[in-house]
Amino acid sequence: MAVGKDGSVYISDLAAQRIRVLTRSGIVRTIAGRGSIVAPGFTVNGGFRDGAALGAQFNGPEGLAIGPDGALYIADSYNACIRRLSHGHVTTIAGKCGDRAAGDGSRNSGRFRRPRALAFDRAGNLYIADYGAGLRKLSANGRLTTIHIKSYQGNNALGVAVVDGPDPVLLLTTADGLIVEYDPATGIEKLLRAVPASMPNQIVAIDSRQFIFTDLQSHDIRFFRIGVLPFVSQFTRVIAGHALEKGIDNAGFANGPLPEARFYDPMGIAIAGNRAIVADGGNRRIRAFVLPRLQGSEVGFDPANPSDKDHYEVALVGASWTFTESLGDDSICAQIERTLDRSGRFHKPVRCHTVAIAGAHRDQIEDYIKNVFPYERMDLIIMDAESWGIGRPDQVVEKGITFAQLFRLRMRQLLDVLKPLKTKLALVWVYEPQGTSDAEWIVDRPPYTLRRLPSDGLARHDEFGKMESVLIGMPIFRYDMYEDIVRYELSEGALPLYHATDLHLISRGNAFFGDRIAQGLLNAGLGKP
Repeated sequence: MAVGKDGSVYISDLAAQRIRVLTRSGIVRTIAGRGSIVAPGFTVNGGFRDGAALGAQFNGPEGLAIGPDGALYIADSYNACIRRLSHGHVTTIAGKCGDRAAGDGSRNSGRFRRPRALAFDRAGNLYIADYGAGLRKLSANGRLTTIHIKSYQGNNALGVAVVDGPDPVLLLTTADGLIVEYDPATGIEKLLRAVPASMPNQIVAIDSRQFIFTDLQSHDIRFFRIGVLPFVSQFTRVIAGHALEKGIDNAGFANGPLPEARFYDPMGIAIAGNRAIVADGGNRRIRAFVLPRLQGSEVGFDPANPSDKDHYEVALVGASWTFTESLGDDSICAQIERTLDRSGRFHKPVRCHTVAIAGAHRDQIEDYIKNVFPYERMDLIIMDAESWGIGRPDQVVEKGITFAQLFRLRMRQLLDVLKPLKTKLALVWVYEPQGTSDAEWIVDRPPYTLRRLPSDGLARHDEFGKMESVLIGMPIFRYDMYEDIVRYELSEGALPLYHATDLHLISRGNAFFGDRIAQGLLNAGLGKP
């Protein structure tokens, strides 16, 4: 799929060997390609012919891109060439029909294996995800080269997106569930993530850090965000369709709220304004949904929501649980806002900002607070206690100091930094399903989490309880989620809070955690009675 400047949506109809357009007025027209349906397969035999668009022939057209010249460029996958549609005519601009030698060279001598996805940068260079050959570049001057990705040895390229700018960056998706970031100017590459149980296909950029892609294995639409050092890492989540409800058999058809929607082999995707347009291949439909409100930043805060004196400003600081699934209205922060506002204890509307900090960077949090929070004024910092590391309280960690003593010392130093800022501090103890010490987790329903203890027999709840005791007498609001989580898990009809695959929270878990964190801190005395 590709979206034109006028909002028209262009669709490569692979089985019909046609290029279609869906106009803004809701009209579907064939603009290139021909052929009769072959019964009973409901397909059209492929072919090859340049010339007048409605007389042209394709063989498995897949990726589309609008070029700087306004023409529509087509990855004619089984013909192994790139075609151009302009002013009612189709021409072949690179590769040779039927020759799959996958060699570099000029636009006439270079060859493709199976071009699947296309993306232009502003300089007019065309990047191609060539399945079986890898990432290719057709430069604006007509030279075809292969970009060798060292961090990924396979060639099963499925999708490519360009993060446009003076120095464009590429994202490549692969059939192995990988997303690779590549900087053409420097040659620097990053293997960003192996997405669990995923086959990311077409990927499109929302901005320089945020993307959405279609997933051919779990049959849903996913969001992907690149991290910004030093405090965050990348993550992905399902935003439409259900995450692994039935594993790889998750296919289906249903309209409705995004978590209840179902797709079957979603192939292409494009962004038109605030909507995502999806080519739902297995269902033979074009689907659309409004993008969720996206959280723009975890570091330096969202420029669209800077801190001010008109709000009670809260920063939620923690490891990956704070920002996984945090897409705005269904985030932990959003639920904290709602619960605190409902309490009536705050004379200003509450606004919550997410600041994700990996455990490896916890020693930098004081510098972060000193350099950021004086400008991004905060009334309250809610911090995940686990961000400071977990260990046995009596374990000697440095210079004869136990972990518990070091934890108290760090909290005292943190309070000294916050005092002149007039910022209050709250610590929350959160848990993954396997972090409890008792047999109180329900295991007879999804995600069928197994109870297990650390090898030394001391579980997280035991560790947290002993760590909390060293903070007695310090002006810190504290809340331990253990009892509330166990009470929920034991309740009749309790639904899963966590992903079945990576034990991060799903949207339901966000709502539960956000509400309980806020209520727990209110019970601890936060806000005016």
